[in-house]
Amino acid sequence: MKPVFAILTLLFCFVVTHCLAQEKPKDTAVKPPVQLKTVHIVQYHFFKDSLAFRKEYGRELTFRRPKWYEVYTGMALNINNLYKVTQFKKNNKKIALKHFLLNKEQEMFVSRTYTPSLVNKVTKLDSDSLQLFMQYYTPAYSFIKDASDYDLYVEIKKQYEAFLKTRDSLPTQP
Repeated sequence: MKPVFAILTLLFCFVVTHCLAQEKPKDTAVKPPVQLKTVHIVQYHFFKDSLAFRKEYGRELTFRRPKWYEVYTGMALNINNLYKVTQFKKNNKKIALKHFLLNKEQEMFVSRTYTPSLVNKVTKLDSDSLQLFMQYYTPAYSFIKDASDYDLYVEIKKQYEAFLKTRDSLPTQP
């Protein structure tokens, strides 16, 4: 009797596990696909961005410290101008911000003109060598502002020759 009971128990367990394995859980419903938001890619345009930069920071870029002679208007004393003239710390901060913004705009102009693709085209450098060259041999804004494309190519070639001579002695981080 015991072997029959054991066989029936095993058969019952097999049937129950087989039935449970075929049942799907009821909480796993097929979810609808996720719809992603549309992304619009806008091409970088330096002149439009520069105008937007000037418009955004126009007040700071046109700041001029008031002059002492503007305090007097005829025989009267303009209290507002006297107050503005005597705020030395605030005026110096505004002037520093103005210089910072002008330098930022010049850096944007240089980075637009002096691109990795241009340097690669002239020097055939790539990856780390290209990055190192561009870090140490970036031309000044005053040169790029007045230079033609040919002048820029010649300057890059000249700097590339100097880079080849001093490549091993340059640290990787400036």
